[in-house]
Amino acid sequence: MSFIHERRTRNPRLLSRNTIINLLRFFWVVLVIWCEFGVFFYSLSNCKWPDRELKEAGSTEKPTRVLLISDPQLPNPRRSGISWLGYDASSTRYLRKGWSVVTRLHPHAVVWLGDVLASGRYVTSEDEYKNYVDEFKGIFTTDKSVPNYFVPGNRDVGLGESSAFSKNARKYFTEYFGPVNQEIDLAGHRLIFIDAPGLVDEDYRRHGMGKQYETWTPAVGGPIEFIASVTIKASSSPIILFSHIPLSRPASTSCGPLREKGSIRASAGYGYQNMLGKETTRFVLHMLRPAAVFSGDNRDYCNMTHHLPATDVNVLAKTSVREVTVKSFSPSRHIRRPGFQLLSLIPPDSAVSPHGSTFADAACLLPDTFRIFNSIYLPALVLTAIVLLYLDMSPDRHRRRFSTLSPISATRSRPGSPLSGPESAIWTNWSPRRSSGPTSPAAALPVRVPSGKEIFTFRALSAPGSPHNSPLLSPIPLFHAGHEDEMNPAHYPSQHHSDNVWPSGEDVHETPSFLPSPSARRSERKWPSWSWSFVFGGRRRRITIALPTWEVMKRFCTSDNGDSMSRGKRRGMLWRLGGDSVSVALPSVVTWVLIGWLFF
Repeated sequence: MSFIHERRTRNPRLLSRNTIINLLRFFWVVLVIWCEFGVFFYSLSNCKWPDRELKEAGSTEKPTRVLLISDPQLPNPRRSGISWLGYDASSTRYLRKGWSVVTRLHPHAVVWLGDVLASGRYVTSEDEYKNYVDEFKGIFTTDKSVPNYFVPGNRDVGLGESSAFSKNARKYFTEYFGPVNQEIDLAGHRLIFIDAPGLVDEDYRRHGMGKQYETWTPAVGGPIEFIASVTIKASSSPIILFSHIPLSRPASTSCGPLREKGSIRASAGYGYQNMLGKETTRFVLHMLRPAAVFSGDNRDYCNMTHHLPATDVNVLAKTSVREVTVKSFSPSRHIRRPGFQLLSLIPPDSAVSPHGSTFADAACLLPDTFRIFNSIYLPALVLTAIVLLYLDMSPDRHRRRFSTLSPISATRSRPGSPLSGPESAIWTNWSPRRSSGPTSPAAALPVRVPSGKEIFTFRALSAPGSPHNSPLLSPIPLFHAGHEDEMNPAHYPSQHHSDNVWPSGEDVHETPSFLPSPSARRSERKWPSWSWSFVFGGRRRRITIALPTWEVMKRFCTSDNGDSMSRGKRRGMLWRLGGDSVSVALPSVVTWVLIGWLFF
């Protein structure tokens, strides 16, 4: 007796399903660690304090390091309703990670160039403002030995008249962040912080009354009065000016190679103004004659040079001043990479040359979140989806199938050649539903074979649920209807079996069923389809595309297994795909939460 066994294929151990799933988990954990945290540390690899420039000038004094931060614009958690998936929450997490990395530069002082709070001008309650400030200080923590100096921005104190702005915004800012106009001495330099939004408001009032700055009576405690008081002091220390709003310049002025796009142009609107007025800029530069100007508000970087008005007092005085507009520290749709500025100062008396530079600055950039998503996360997500889809759509190679009949050939037996009886899983000792009851005979049954007639042989195909190494159907002779008279019932005792011999459902002489003809299938299809023909390789071919029916979609989502040995209903492909996606994503999500909670 010969048996045909189905060969069972196994995946290599390195390419097994569990191995691929674990590799995807490890890949996403590493990807999250790098893209969410590692890129912030990597961004500082090229960010160095510009101390070398001062040392190359011959100075031996240790520089004083000042960190310049512009436009953090911390969202108000009470007003924005921060959620884990919202933009405000994403911006807040970016600020936390960025600041945690920047503080590793160990600055000696920090200057905030305005727009510290995104909605500080709208807060009318002092309790709410206090909670807002506590949120800010909880994120931007510094050592107590490091002083912080704040310049007011239009989002902090407001600009222009509006009923939506809080009347106490400037008062709250002064109480919790310090004076809106102030002067400090640091490393032999005079650092001047001016209230740029207040200067714009006073400039509108002056212009409305048709007066020049020479005849204008400054407002008490206003920025114009403060600037005039600074010039009265006789001091040879260089002045460094800090203003939230940039100074005026021509629209065609280039901002240097570090700017991402465009230039700063004059514009004004509800609660903002891009630049100070021309007369205001001329007044500030003429009165202060600063050695450098640092501003913010524009979000993007800009490096340009102003020409100072001529003076008869000092012929050797500088005739130009450099202004740097610092990049926004918070992410914005206007820029791809946020940033900050580093400023190093040395006392003027420590400089080798009397005309040598006593300060140096350098720009630093933070990671580009949009590029990370488009260039890393999105391709990785697509690749992971393709791999999981392939794993879930591939047939399960470890599942055996029941045997089914399918005609494979039509042969003619030789006259007088004996044929052995049918051999199949039905006539073997083993049965997938074998019980303690009666079983079919194990020996081959005698079969009368007419000579010279066509005999169709059949082969067993795999069907779901058959056991491993189960014997398959061997060729079974079938006769033409014209030979029914030659069949002797005495040779086929199986046709007169009793219930004790043939279990129900195992009769091999059931009426065979065949697939319907293509024409019948086309006639039964009532779902929309599209078909067209074309010539390829010298032969006419046809392609038909039909929308999936509801029954097909149901089988696509969930499939039933009628085998009584299976554990109920098998999961559908979409269900498996969802489960695998969660299984792959869960370790990376847990890693992201833990690292963010422990270190940021």
